[in-house]
Amino acid sequence: MSIVVDRPETPPASRPTGERRHRRRRLPPGRGRVLDVAGVTVAFGAVRALEGVTVAVREGAFVGLIGPNGAGKTTFFNVVSGFVTPSAGRVRLAGQRIDAWSPARRGRAGLARTFQNIGLDKQATVADNLRVARQGGSLAGELRLSFARRSGLPSDDRTSAMLDRLGLTAVLDERVDRLPVGTAKLVELVAALSRRPRLLLLDEPASGLGAPERVRLGALLRDLHRAEGTTILMIEHDMALAMSTVEYVYVLDFGTLLAQGPPEAIRRDPKVIEAYLGKAAGRP
Repeated sequence: MSIVVDRPETPPASRPTGERRHRRRRLPPGRGRVLDVAGVTVAFGAVRALEGVTVAVREGAFVGLIGPNGAGKTTFFNVVSGFVTPSAGRVRLAGQRIDAWSPARRGRAGLARTFQNIGLDKQATVADNLRVARQGGSLAGELRLSFARRSGLPSDDRTSAMLDRLGLTAVLDERVDRLPVGTAKLVELVAALSRRPRLLLLDEPASGLGAPERVRLGALLRDLHRAEGTTILMIEHDMALAMSTVEYVYVLDFGTLLAQGPPEAIRRDPKVIEAYLGKAAGRP
């Protein structure tokens, strides 16, 4: 499946010979494309985790990626961030093909991500993880903390404000493995945002959070998006949080793109309702 744009990326006459043409649909609001994923397929043996999925995110957009469990959402994020190589399709970040890039190179190009299973160095303190993130280190632990500890980089005002707003200032000297899961997830979010990424991938940021924390998280994300124009693609199972924060939604089911559109249209889409209710009722 594909996505519509108001005009082609390049005029038809200037398209490279042999480049596959994708049917155009409307893209979420924003300016130029930051993320452009076209026709991505991922197979694990005989199982197709993704089948011809096409998603685009414009600069400054806040986009949701939802779907029942097992729909392929995290596999999609793994493709974008470089942890899974697709068998077909292409991935562009800010117009550059990044299919062959390592996760670290994608991070240096402005891609940041949080994980379902927290990607911080759990043996290090909150402050050390934030220092590593600000230096461009991977949230998956690809950069050692020794230099960060020696450097003693102070936290910037923006990061300090986020820590204070989320109630995290008091845990700066705590090791991550001693924090409640919900608190550690908020730390990971601040670490990702502290890098001022070109594109931020959020993988279930509200998982493990209590109701008050979810309210603070939603308010922070909305404010950052409005004030700074942070480009965000978010997987979230909390539909109230997702639909109150994002501007545009893609829905995956069984590894294919089931629907796309603004939140109000997705809420009413019979295919989306069936996908969720069918799963709840035990649909295979």
